[in-house]
Amino acid sequence: MNWLQKRKPIERLVLVALFSTLTWVGANLRIALIPPVPFTLQNFMVIMAGILLGPRDAVLSQLVYLLLGLAGVPVFSQGGGFSYILQPGFGFILGFVGAAAVVGSLARLLRKPTFWPCFGLSLTGMLFIYLIALPYLYFLNRLVLARPVGFVQLAAGLSPFLLGDLVKAFALAGLIPPLWARLQEL
Repeated sequence: MNWLQKRKPIERLVLVALFSTLTWVGANLRIALIPPVPFTLQNFMVIMAGILLGPRDAVLSQLVYLLLGLAGVPVFSQGGGFSYILQPGFGFILGFVGAAAVVGSLARLLRKPTFWPCFGLSLTGMLFIYLIALPYLYFLNRLVLARPVGFVQLAAGLSPFLLGDLVKAFALAGLIPPLWARLQEL
């Protein structure tokens, strides 16, 4: 039996709130390498939520994060509020919800997470976030901001973040297996 299945409903709600909060913390641990999209640890927290919480609770944690931000709580890397949907980074936040679902679903297939499967899950989650964020950024620039930018140009502009995401994937792959083993004991 998985450690999460042993949890009472209230404990699961606390875990959802915890990972929503960790995503918020990850948004504030940022380095402004290339404005307007900072390098943050949000996707690190999202993927960790997916692997540890499974698809339902991981998605709930990211929906709570998203709704708090849209309600005006400054949980996003550059603030909060409904107008944030016009920020270039909002596509990433939408990608967090989808990545939590994808990573959580794929993580269910693991009996015991080890380094390489966790690394693969991390890369899959990062890729999924980009699959949502890049088209969002493209259409935001083209249709809303009236700044036509080529899709390839946008993808090239995000390439510096790929190295950071690779480092985060390695860190997750090293962190998750011992954390998972410890959680099984609870």
